[in-house]
Amino acid sequence: MIGDDKELQQCLEQLDRMYRALATLRADIAPFNPLNFQLLAEGPIEEIRRLRREVDEYLGIVQDTAATSSA
Repeated sequence: MIGDDKELQQCLEQLDRMYRALATLRADIAPFNPLNFQLLAEGPIEEIRRLRREVDEYLGIVQDTAATSSA
């Protein structure tokens, strides 16, 4: 959980690293083995989702899941 702006910055930096890792996997693996890419990408994607939830919570961004799931 993010407690202050310093931790927010660290979380954003971690998000950047996760997106870069995902992009590297996509460039290096997806063209040759899409199934392997999907399997290897699961970890970074889940971490990205977790970090984004933390950022949203810290910033007070509330997403109405009922409205987004019906759209």
